[in-house]
Parts: sequence; C-alpha cells; structure tokens
Amino acid sequence: MEKVKKPHGRKHRRRRQRSLRQALYYCIPVCVVLAYMGTMAIGHGTNKLQYWYESNHMGVENARIWDDGYEILIDSNGVVHCSYVGKEEPGYDVSSQDPMQRIIYELISYMQVILIPLWILACVGLTVWIFYKRELEKPLRVLQDASEKIADNCLDFQMEPVKDNELGRLREGFEKMRAALYENNRTTWQQLEERKRLNAAFAHDMRTPITVLKGYGEMLERYVPEGRISQDKLMEILGMMNGQILRLESYTQKMSSIRKLEDLEPGPAPIPAAALREKLRGMCEILGEDISYSFDGEGTLCLDEALVLEVCENLVSNGLRYARQMLQVTVRVAEGELTAPEEEQDRILEVVVEDDGPGFGPEELRHATEPFYRGEGQMEQCHFGLGLYICRLICAKCGGSLALSNSVRGGRVTARFKIFRKNKKVDKKLIDMQ
Repeated sequence: MEKVKKPHGRKHRRRRQRSLRQALYYCIPVCVVLAYMGTMAIGHGTNKLQYWYESNHMGVENARIWDDGYEILIDSNGVVHCSYVGKEEPGYDVSSQDPMQRIIYELISYMQVILIPLWILACVGLTVWIFYKRELEKPLRVLQDASEKIADNCLDFQMEPVKDNELGRLREGFEKMRAALYENNRTTWQQLEERKRLNAAFAHDMRTPITVLKGYGEMLERYVPEGRISQDKLMEILGMMNGQILRLESYTQKMSSIRKLEDLEPGPAPIPAAALREKLRGMCEILGEDISYSFDGEGTLCLDEALVLEVCENLVSNGLRYARQMLQVTVRVAEGELTAPEEEQDRILEVVVEDDGPGFGPEELRHATEPFYRGEGQMEQCHFGLGLYICRLICAKCGGSLALSNSVRGGRVTARFKIFRKNKKVDKKLIDMQ
C-alpha cells in the first residue's frame, strides 16, 4: 500500500490556537498605546492653545502673569515664556483680567482634565469593540442561530465554522449535539414509517382470510339449518376455515416476532470459526441434499451466533423454493471498512446464497425485502413475504446489511454481519442508523 506523504512547509503548518484570553492580551497594548499617544497630544495641544490665547487675546505685553505658582512672561515679540515660582512670588494674577477672558483662559486650562479621561474611555471602548467584532460577534451569532433552529426542531443545517478558541469548541459541541439529534430524529422517523408500512401491509393481507371466513360463515349460517349441505361438504368447508384460522395464527406469530426483533439488541460472543462452520454445514445438510457449501475463515469470531444461524436458515429455505437443481452457500470472513483507521477496522462475516432459479425481477430487487411483498406466482398461503424482511432487520441489528442481486445462474442474496472485537459492546446507535 502506498504511504501518503505528510504535508510539510510553512503553508501546511497547523495554525496555532489562540484563546480568548490571549486575544484580549493582544488588544490591551493597543489600548495603552492609543491612550498614551492621545494623552500626550491633548496635553501638548491644550498648552499650545493656552499660549496662543494669552498672546493674542489677553492683551498683555512684557507682563508676568502669575497663577498659583505658575508664571507666564510675554515679551514684546509675543513670545511666551513659562516657569514655576513659589507661591510667595508676586506677579500679575490672571484674575485681574476681563471676566470673559478669565473664563476662557480657565476653560483652556482645564480642558485637558476633561479630554484625557474621555480619550481613555474612548480607547477602552474602541478596544472592546474590536475584540467583540474579531472574537465574539460571529461565534455568538452562529450559536444563537443554531439554538433557535434547534428549538424550532429544524436540524437539517450545517453550522458555520468559527475560530478555534473556546467559542469554537463550544460551536463544535453544538454541532455534535445537532448531528446526534438529527440522526436520532431521522432514525425514529424511519422506524415510524417502517412500522406504518408494516401495519398497512399486515392489515391488507388480513383482509383475505377474514373475507374468506366471513363468506364461509354466512354460507354455513344460511344452508346448515336447511340441511342443504352434505356432511362431506361441511367437513370440507370446516377444513378450509381451519386453514384460514391457521393462516391468521401464523400472521400473528410473524408480527409478534417482528416486533420483538425491532427491540432486539444483539449479544455478540466469541465463537471459533471451525465451530460455526460445522453448525452451518449441519444446517445445510438437514435442509436439503443438493446444497453446495463452503466456508472460508479461521480464528475466533465475535458475533451473535443464534441470529446468524437464523438468517442463514431463512435464506437457505427461501433459496430452496426457487432452486431447480442446485443451491450454493458460500460463507467467508472479509475485511470491513478499509477507509477507517487500522485500530478501528472490523471484519465482517459474509453469507452468499445462490440458486439456479429464475432470479429476481426488477420489481423484486427493489421491493423483495419489504414486509409482506410477494411477487408473481408467490401467492400461496404458506408464504407471507416476511422472510427477507426479517433477514434484513436482523442483519441491520447486527451491524451488517442484506443485498439482493442476480448471478449468471439465478438469484443471489448476500447477508453481512459485523464481527465485533472482543469485549467491545455493540454500538446500538450505529446499528439503528443502518
């Protein structure tokens, strides 16, 4: 088998996962840098504005303006010189200026006290907005849409992919839950539909024996009191009525067995391949002499022996009804799903029953495994059309399948059973899905 080369290079490197906490840590320096740069710009700008207002609107030249230890000297060229002095230093107090000029001057002085906190809040808000847009908005929207659809029982959808962080893993959990609910609902719906078809088919086939019994009953009720029926004819009618009653009883037993199979959970157990080979050989010898039998497999097989034998018996009995001279039974152990990982691969037991009869027609290939299906020439009372349906149901319960086809000589039925690993429980959900 050719080995698959692993991708290499920078383009194929797995992207490093980043948590929400790390993403927030990356946003904080941006906020700090913006706040620092804005604070410096606000302080420098308000000082420039203050100097400009003093030199152009306060109307002082070669004067010292002193305000609580802060001295401003404006020379004749309009250049402003600033310095800090002690409170005991005399000077020209700004309070001596015009009241409106004084208010404007104080507003400019305290402008940075107001603008700096506002700028810091704006930086924090911008950082939160960026973090929300980059990390939270899409995952929260995807989760909210999914929760609304799940609440409305709409499960046939696919959730959008998001970043691989805490919310991404939460989205994966939601997706697994949605897929599980969808499969469970689909399986339940299929079971209900199968039950409806089974009940409808059963009710349809029950009409014939009931109608026959009703007709015979009316005939006996009309003619027996008049003595117009001979003893032999009466016994014949009673025999036919008894046959219809036996048919109804057989119908009831079949339906009961089907309902039990629907709730059946296989119990796989180890069995040597040699022992299974001999049991199948003995079954073929009892059912018919013209049966060609072969078994290819060894070791220990973990499966439900009773269910395998039941399916094989039904298939061989069904094949004998159509075989002209020969019936071939081939049993072999094959590999399961090869695309699965090596440690998860399971083997299958394949049972192939071929006859040299007329084979399956197009309609029979599509509907022969449905309950109560009978093709042309199969309307005898002893045949109810449930054999292949029961085999399909058992194979599905055992993790396998039942397939119909035509070979060169005649019809072919292939039953597959999953061979479970030792001490491995049956995955009931996987079986029900099939």
